[in-house]
Amino acid sequence: MAEATPDRVLALFKESDALLQGHFKLTSGKHSEWYFEKIRLIEKPAALEKIVDLLVEKIRRESPDFDYVVSPAYGAIAIGVLAALKLGKRFAFTQRIEEKMAFRAGWSGLDGSRAVVVEDILTTGGSIHEVLACLKERGVAAAGIYVLVDRTAGSVLIEGRPVASLLALKVEAFEADVCPFCAKGIPLVKPGASVKKA
Repeated sequence: MAEATPDRVLALFKESDALLQGHFKLTSGKHSEWYFEKIRLIEKPAALEKIVDLLVEKIRRESPDFDYVVSPAYGAIAIGVLAALKLGKRFAFTQRIEEKMAFRAGWSGLDGSRAVVVEDILTTGGSIHEVLACLKERGVAAAGIYVLVDRTAGSVLIEGRPVASLLALKVEAFEADVCPFCAKGIPLVKPGASVKKA
């Protein structure tokens, strides 16, 4: 098993053409020069498996006692379900129902369990906060929070604790009114747009 060094994780994104440079509108609404396009990983399952293997090793070391892997829909589902499979755990996901993050009906053993949250990219932590709120509603204890990439280099804390990541680096994100790429007239792209409102 290759060690989950920052260089190794970055190389996996680059090998999958999943690290894009340009002028991007992020899910948070902020603008950035860099975009981690997890869809490029997901459409290449062999590449996705390599990066999830690294994530699974980290989860095994740091959070040995839990029942579920929980991910927000939709981008993180493939990552979370593959991690759950490799960890021998159950999987559940949250999704937007009438613009509010929630668990849909049907999950059988979730209430009162312990879960790790697996997300793809951390920029502001908004989706993770929403998932944690859903867990609390079901009496689920959060045993850990994991992301592939932390774009804040650890500066965003979730409920007072850092988020564990395979790759933590500071990637600047700008509000639209102070975005240098907007000022230069560089066309804005919103890749991977979800139904989440900015």
